[in-house]
Amino acid sequence: MGTFERVWLHSDRLRTLCYQTRPDQFKAGRYYLTCLVEQAELPKLELTGESIGIDLGLKEFAILNNGTLYHNQNKSSWIRRIRKRLRRLQRKLSRQYQALKARKQKEGKSATDLNLAKTQLKVQRLYQRLTNIQVDYQNKIIATVVRTKPQWVALEDLNVRGMMKNRHLAKAVSYQGFYNFRIKLVSKCQQLGIPVHLTDRFEPTSKLCHQCGYKKVDLKLSERTYQCPKCSYTANRDINAALNVRDTENFELAY
Repeated sequence: MGTFERVWLHSDRLRTLCYQTRPDQFKAGRYYLTCLVEQAELPKLELTGESIGIDLGLKEFAILNNGTLYHNQNKSSWIRRIRKRLRRLQRKLSRQYQALKARKQKEGKSATDLNLAKTQLKVQRLYQRLTNIQVDYQNKIIATVVRTKPQWVALEDLNVRGMMKNRHLAKAVSYQGFYNFRIKLVSKCQQLGIPVHLTDRFEPTSKLCHQCGYKKVDLKLSERTYQCPKCSYTANRDINAALNVRDTENFELAY
């Protein structure tokens, strides 16, 4: 653990007391410094914007009820190149581990790992880069949402643990980072005084018609356009779900 030292940071608007510590965490070839800061409580926003419903998915990361679309970055070519490079380095690392194990059996304690540490550091840096890309993307989405000062923000209470049990979807779900997005969104909204509605996970938001409330039981996952057979309402499937997430009464407050 690092030693703590009190430092006063002066500015024109804010006088902040910062408890500073030495770098005590080393990860992926970088040192990280943790600072604990005391500052005045932020003023609550005057919520003048329209309410926002967010539908999270695998095809697209997030769809808002107003039609705003946030693409799934994991499908982009540059993310795929990073993951391809990561897979190659992991195979190289595995071979180097096997070679080191064979040398230890032959040479004993005098065996060296050669370039094993270098490859391990490269793997750690790629993992950290992917994490930083995801964190930055989610932070930008949350900042865009709260900047509109909505009356409330609504999203589904997804059963991520249950989704991870599906071996066909587990990898895609883990790449999306749904739970981290929810934690950050709730924390930011709580800081600014914006209510967060968590829609019940068993609410059929994708199958309900937002206009008349009809439940289309036979809706298939391949149908990307919702067409209500009762009132002829037609809308994008994800936008219809986001509208239902926003307006449903079957919800719990996140804080």
